Amino acid sequence: MANSSDGHPSPLPDELVAALRRATNRTLVAIQSLRKAVRHHVHDGRSRGDSLDDIDTELQSMITTAGGNSNHPNYSLERVEELTRQVLRWSESFYATKPEDGA
Repeated sequence: MANSSDGHPSPLPDELVAALRRATNRTLVAIQSLRKAVRHHVHDGRSRGDSLDDIDTELQSMITTAGGNSNHPNYSLERVEELTRQVLRWSESFYATKPEDGA
């Protein structure tokens, strides 16, 4: 049994713990990057006079184009729907705030 970083026994080998930490860090960085990109896209669209519905339609299209569709072999329908819901929640929130608010 390997030790965790806090000194307590861990049921995972050190190599697996390290791999999980790296994957978690990459995932969190990717989510933050996606959130910032959505914020930028929404604020740009709003400044052009686009409606929230127009922006959301664009975002949904981007997700599909990026491979986030149920026919893609690496994506489950549930995960694509979860990603879409999150992006649309961000979109709604960012649309309601001014760009200088730093949402």
